[in-house]
Amino acid sequence: MKEEYTKVFDYQLELLRSNPGSTILVGLDPEYMDQNIFQRFYVCFNAMKKGFKACRRVIGLDGCFFKGACQGELLCAIGRDANNQMYPIAWAIVEQETTKNWEWFIGLLIKDLDINDQGEGWVFISDQQKGLISSMQDFLPKAQHRMCARHIYANWRKKYREHALQKKFWAIAKAANREDFMYRKAKLAQDTPEGARGIMRTEPKHWARAFFPVGSLCDSVDNNLCESFNNSIIEARFYPCISMLEKVRQKMTKRVQENREKSDKWTNNPICPNIFKKLKVNIKLTQFCDVLWNGKEGFEVKHVSGRGRTYTVNLDNRTCSCGYLQLAGLPCCHASSAIYKSGRRIEDFIDKCYSVEQFKKIYEHCLEPVEGEERWPVSQNPRPQAPGYVSMPGRPRKNDRRREEGEAPKGKNMSRHGIKITCSMCGNKGHNKSGCQKNPEKGKKKMPF
Repeated sequence: MKEEYTKVFDYQLELLRSNPGSTILVGLDPEYMDQNIFQRFYVCFNAMKKGFKACRRVIGLDGCFFKGACQGELLCAIGRDANNQMYPIAWAIVEQETTKNWEWFIGLLIKDLDINDQGEGWVFISDQQKGLISSMQDFLPKAQHRMCARHIYANWRKKYREHALQKKFWAIAKAANREDFMYRKAKLAQDTPEGARGIMRTEPKHWARAFFPVGSLCDSVDNNLCESFNNSIIEARFYPCISMLEKVRQKMTKRVQENREKSDKWTNNPICPNIFKKLKVNIKLTQFCDVLWNGKEGFEVKHVSGRGRTYTVNLDNRTCSCGYLQLAGLPCCHASSAIYKSGRRIEDFIDKCYSVEQFKKIYEHCLEPVEGEERWPVSQNPRPQAPGYVSMPGRPRKNDRRREEGEAPKGKNMSRHGIKITCSMCGNKGHNKSGCQKNPEKGKKKMPF
């Protein structure tokens, strides 16, 4: 494992040779320059840079720990393709998740993606990582910085544990306009006034949909795509430096190829499948909407169930007073009702960023194959040493992350907690065959032969 760290400069040269235009950087620890101790490794392939230019300006940032004998963390920047799937842009190995390393990573990302005007018009989503918030304020002060609502809820839930409050929290986070936000917050205050004040400790502009500025074409309040990426490379995170990066590269190469083939089969609908599923949910809700049309561009859409709220829709301007149409670029149930009432086509009101054509542009560029280790160029740089290993107390965790109390367990098997077992020998409940009084072998040790 330590020997892999001595070959990072050779690996860097091979990636630059096979994938020209990529950004591959190796960093050594400045405190021990005379010893050439490895510190970090940044990867951003040229194909991923070019493909991201066709994506929305929305990036998720996250970090995850290594799982094997080697210590360190993997930082990642994940975009969203036209099908609302993860699009890995760049990743880096660092020794720790610190302000200095986040500044280094974000600085390289700004150069690779040509992010200008201090991030104006860009959206970054994170999980409130250490050092990331201050780095965002220094490098991208004009960018919108969202924080994952799931993590905010997890912290809030430590004090307000009633399960009935969970739906009310998410109703507040996903309210698309400020009137609905205040209404949902007032409903929560009826159950727990302190809890309603507690959710405002983090500014709602970071986690509530009602306060997101229009133009990003992304209504997400979570950072789940980064979690999906971390989980997809979980096996790679058991390996040392180069083996880990190679497994991630191979996985991304295969992913681009599979998405290219998949898009060729999408011939029945100009809209990507995941987007069409979301659209069908809104279309189904039109059965609860009553539409009043003025004959031109104005519509009044009233819910015939629930609170019976009325919203106004202007199809020429592509606006709905509920806010969802402008924020996501997808017709809400009110806009869908107005579209059907006026006899227009609903696909004409879906933003082009969700089209199959745009999906193909994103995956138009492929990662190039890399030669085996025996054919790598030999770097003239000194051979770096592996970073020091500090043994942590206890057995290393195998799970990807600690699950919150009440969160569904990993896998599809149902828990047997609370089920009374039945003895196969006597038929009574509460014990099994090994503890049955009628078992003549009870209490006898079985020999291993």
